[in-house]
Amino acid sequence: MGRTGTTRRHALRAAGAATATAAGLLTGCSPDSADGRVSSATKAVRAESALRLRSADTSRELLGRYDAVLNAYPDESEALAPLRAAVARQVDALAPPARKPASPAPSTRPTPSTAPSPSATARPPVLPAVAGDAEQALKDLAAAERRTADAHTATLMNAPPELARLLASLAAASAAHAYLLSELLTEGSGS
Repeated sequence: MGRTGTTRRHALRAAGAATATAAGLLTGCSPDSADGRVSSATKAVRAESALRLRSADTSRELLGRYDAVLNAYPDESEALAPLRAAVARQVDALAPPARKPASPAPSTRPTPSTAPSPSATARPPVLPAVAGDAEQALKDLAAAERRTADAHTATLMNAPPELARLLASLAAASAAHAYLLSELLTEGSGS
């Protein structure tokens, strides 16, 4: 029992240490050393969180562009609402796992009943300027989708594998959205 008991105690200690480390990472606490150095696991978690936040901001900016175009041209809502909803899901997917906010509900236009209630700490989003005609607004939206695809592609080069796969998927989705918007413009000019 001496050798088996010792082996079990070592295994239990190792499991306990692994559990404490994992719990620290999940709660945002780091298993930093007493001298203040940050562990490499903590650095990796922080780096991934920063990449996620930057990528979420990129998609959130695109979401604001959709909202601005939908506000200016509500007649385009049938075509744009599904794309806008997909971008809203992208924002949610990119949020760091510990603090995934709910994105605004997909709608064609914010209304008093669906808009989030203002609080003392939150500022209402400032929508970007929109072109004076619908065709140019859609061209600008397609260009914003291409820029978003490029930004996600550039970011995935520095991302850990799981996040890189997500960013690659989102970049492909943005490229597909840009294509669909271009097709919408082609159909509109052909009639």
